[in-house]
Amino acid sequence: MDYNTGLVCSLTNAKPAFEGTCPSFNLDQPEADRLIALEKAAQEQDNTGGTFAPEKAGVKKGVLGGVIMMVIAAVWFFGGLAGGYIFYYPPILFVIGLYALVKGIMDGNVAGKK
Repeated sequence: MDYNTGLVCSLTNAKPAFEGTCPSFNLDQPEADRLIALEKAAQEQDNTGGTFAPEKAGVKKGVLGGVIMMVIAAVWFFGGLAGGYIFYYPPILFVIGLYALVKGIMDGNVAGKK
């Protein structure tokens, strides 16, 4: 990698001038391993944090996750209602749970993909 030119050939130190594949390509294994590790780290960060992370985990659990989210939403909503409060998030959680339930049924994912 040359910061002025961009990606360059390690044999000629010039920009690649071939179409399709290079006949003398040699894989740089440490660089390939580094790129794979970066991709895995990015995927783990997407899966473990951020907005709606617990909901994303529930959707991955399929039918079971959807049912659990809907039950939590109903208990939360009606518990708040009994206490004189109306929370805005339980209906959103219920819809996410319903989505997870339908998606799990369609994918055949009853209790989470392994």
